[in-house]
Amino acid sequence: MIITDYLQSFAQKTPNKIAVIDKENITYEKLFQKVSDFSSSIPDIPQRSVISLMFDNSIEFLISYLGTVSAGHIAHLISPNISKINLESQLESSKPKIVLTNKKFMRKFERLDLMENNLIEYSEIVKKKNSTVKMKPKMNDYAYLLFTSGTTSKPKGVGITHSQSEFTTNNIIKVLGYNSSDMNVVPLPFFHSFGLGCVHTSIFSGASLVIQKNTSEITSVLDVIEDKKATTFAAVPSTLTTILKNLREKAGKTFSNLRLIMTNSTSIPISTVKEYKKILKNGHLATYYGLTEASRSTFMIFKDDIKKETSVGVPAPNVQIKIVKKNNEGKQGNILIKGKNVIDNYWDNVEADKNIVMGWLETGDLGTIDSDGYLYLVGRNDDIINVAGNKVNPYEIEKIVKELSEIEDAVVVGKKHDTFGNVIKLIVKKTKGSQIKKSEIITYCIKNMERYKVPIDIEFIDEFPKTEYGKIKRFMLQE
Repeated sequence: MIITDYLQSFAQKTPNKIAVIDKENITYEKLFQKVSDFSSSIPDIPQRSVISLMFDNSIEFLISYLGTVSAGHIAHLISPNISKINLESQLESSKPKIVLTNKKFMRKFERLDLMENNLIEYSEIVKKKNSTVKMKPKMNDYAYLLFTSGTTSKPKGVGITHSQSEFTTNNIIKVLGYNSSDMNVVPLPFFHSFGLGCVHTSIFSGASLVIQKNTSEITSVLDVIEDKKATTFAAVPSTLTTILKNLREKAGKTFSNLRLIMTNSTSIPISTVKEYKKILKNGHLATYYGLTEASRSTFMIFKDDIKKETSVGVPAPNVQIKIVKKNNEGKQGNILIKGKNVIDNYWDNVEADKNIVMGWLETGDLGTIDSDGYLYLVGRNDDIINVAGNKVNPYEIEKIVKELSEIEDAVVVGKKHDTFGNVIKLIVKKTKGSQIKKSEIITYCIKNMERYKVPIDIEFIDEFPKTEYGKIKRFMLQE
């Protein structure tokens, strides 16, 4: 079934159940009606056409997204924070028949090569009715199109089918126990795979979704969790760590009754994992590993009887993971993934398709698998730094440096050196009010790592350059 089949089912079974909480409470019956009305309002365009959507987290996003896929079209999800050059690139690649947004983002499309009738404002489209009968999409049709975050290279288009979406979402529900009694607080961007997966999970399980714009106002998000008596909360690791550093006491009270905090596989400090184990008296912290093109490939639930705080877990049901080593040296190697969650090919990108062979996706990530089948991320092939013949993984150094309480985030890059080829440069964002000195960081590094890994150069930075999805652009720091 596609996602709107689940929506319709709950609209019939539990019509008065709250589906979404935004500016108002919207029941499953009302949400289904709004989605149906939107679907019938889409202009007459060929089946399986791309419709580009630019919205922040809002009920307008949900109605537009669900109405688009229900009508048998492909929802191309665009970040409102996208750069002009990336926006042009995505529109050129996706070739949308319609670009839909709301009034505050219309200016983003000024001076772009769009036909005048292709750009439609949300309030206008919902006024229209189109009598054309919409064909129900097939499970192997594309449901939505995302572009990868582009932290190391040009973003790649990734089309996800209804079948892949259903497979992944049912795995999330099965492994993490989502159910119709859940109240899910989600401040993650819905135009990103993590946030969108949370939307799918809530609708597939008949739960209630509390929409939050973002996590910049952390105190406000915590207030919402308490006010709505939330049962689950989803956030990236950096947000969870920031909460501990700035609002530990409030978090202890607010999170004590949550049954689940969900995060993703960006590096989680082991101290953060251990602290949330203490805070969640009636629940658990969980993480997953995956890519846009292979979503939720592993799951890790951090339980007291599993002492594997640095792992990203075991493969999801009916997903295979293997490590392919070069020259049979060492335990680590390239991570490959195979399963119904893995795409068959990229969107109009023959070169990228070479990374998918016989159903196996070569992720570009490095990892190890222990004797119990738990996966550990080591880094990315692209990021390894050669220091005088020694292969240095930047993530290993970053992990150690971030143990310092006065450091909010840190990134390691290679710096050209006449004698050693490369040396280590450390770029640091300090916590608010921190007075930590470079010499203190160097001293800590000398005590905790091999000499050739110790940074030669340290630079303090106010903010890291990030993609529209919030990931740090390492290649820009390298440049």
